[in-house]
Amino acid sequence: MYLFLNAVSKNWVMILFNQNRDIIIAENISILLEESSKLSFLINNFLKKNNILYNEITNIVVVNWPGSFTWVRSISLVVNTLSYIFENIKLTPISYFDLFENYPITKISSKRDLFVKKSKNNIIEIIKNEDLLDYIENNNIKEIFWEKFSENLKAKVNDKIDYEKLISKVILEEKKQIEAFYVKKPSIN
Repeated sequence: MYLFLNAVSKNWVMILFNQNRDIIIAENISILLEESSKLSFLINNFLKKNNILYNEITNIVVVNWPGSFTWVRSISLVVNTLSYIFENIKLTPISYFDLFENYPITKISSKRDLFVKKSKNNIIEIIKNEDLLDYIENNNIKEIFWEKFSENLKAKVNDKIDYEKLISKVILEEKKQIEAFYVKKPSIN
């Protein structure tokens, strides 16, 4: 059994899937205030509710970047701890940008800026939130994949993630530990 965990998107998702890549159960989790500090508790409850033991999980596919500095570290800590405690659990880290097939993709970085990836092979750009409208217009962008809707965008906004398709294509890795990946330096004063 495999566990897929997306805790960097606006809407969290936990999915159990089997060796044939069939989704057994998927659960969306709405984040309320301090729930982000309860990730291990939420994983535990999800598995218990579905009568799955940790020793039945062989791999956790985890979206571990980009996100806030603290949250990226927290996600990595939780899954690394599970992999350490349960020898059978291996880890497969993926990026938020791997969740979509079409580009450009934007991801909120902070209250001040956001990440933009124009195509699969482009580097991630960091732009100020107030520059998004000009960025879309100047780059002639007609559709953008984004988890936040803005009525002022002159591009079609798409925030649908096809988890079934993603799970069918993900290349499982055999890592025992993943690193917290940062696109930009933490804003610690």
